[in-house]
Amino acid sequence: MSRFAVAGFLLVVLMITTVATSCNKNKECKANVKVLVGGNPAGGVNVRLHADTQNGQVELISSTDASGTAAFETQLPMILDIEVQINSVYVPTGKVARLEEGKTTDVTVEL
Repeated sequence: MSRFAVAGFLLVVLMITTVATSCNKNKECKANVKVLVGGNPAGGVNVRLHADTQNGQVELISSTDASGTAAFETQLPMILDIEVQINSVYVPTGKVARLEEGKTTDVTVEL
C-alpha cells in the first residue's frame, strides 16, 4: 500500500472513532435554583421543575440546602417551569430553568 492509502485509511479510522466516542458521551444537564426570602437564603424549601409535554408531565423535585440552593440533574436538555412549595402547594415563580447539554444553569428565585 502507498503512503497516501495508509494515511487515508488512518484518517477514516480516526474520524469514525471521534464520531463514535462523541456520540456516546453522556453530557449531563444541570440546574441550580437558589431560593431567597427577603434577600436571605431559604433552606429546606422544596423546589419543583415542571413541564407538560406531549408524552405527559416532566417533574423534578429537590430541596434547598442551607445556602438556599436546590440542585437538579438530567440526561436530557429541556426547559422547565420553576415552582416553590409554600404551605404544601407548589406555587409558580414565573421563572424557568433551561437545562442544556453539558452545562449548569443557575437561577435565583426571590419570594
